[in-house]
Amino acid sequence: MRVVEALSTERNSAGDGFSGTLEQDLVIDGLVIADRGSRVEGRVVEAERAGRVKGTSLLAVQLTQIRSSDGQRVAVNTDAFRVEGETSRRSDTARVATGAAIGAAIGAIAGGGKGAAIGAGAGGAAGTGAVMATRGKDAAIRSETLIRFRLSEPVTMTEQLK
Repeated sequence: MRVVEALSTERNSAGDGFSGTLEQDLVIDGLVIADRGSRVEGRVVEAERAGRVKGTSLLAVQLTQIRSSDGQRVAVNTDAFRVEGETSRRSDTARVATGAAIGAAIGAIAGGGKGAAIGAGAGGAAGTGAVMATRGKDAAIRSETLIRFRLSEPVTMTEQLK
């Protein structure tokens, strides 16, 4: 299925609904159960934002319903699809190193070698403070993302007569 609207740990919480469309016909034993483009619905089952120093964000979604070819809304239970946010370790290290370098340069100009050492320490501390005030990156599923779900329970359907 393809997700219609973007989802993220910044905007969504567990329990939020989302919708999508089938990317291809859903065929079982040669019978088309749901056509390509059929509407599917799901829910966010986990949405955890990253911490300020460690940890990553996590977004997990499940399908809950598929619209069948004959118009039925079929309840389904799927395994969760999970996405983790990127770790910010590289950018955190860069912030601390940049702060230390800038502090060392200013300290060297102001007080020579001893000033450079003091400036590097102060700059590194400022960089560390910036890292501690910043959250990790949010986990996200962009609009039009293709996701494959696996049923976690069998589904029983009866054909509706028209």
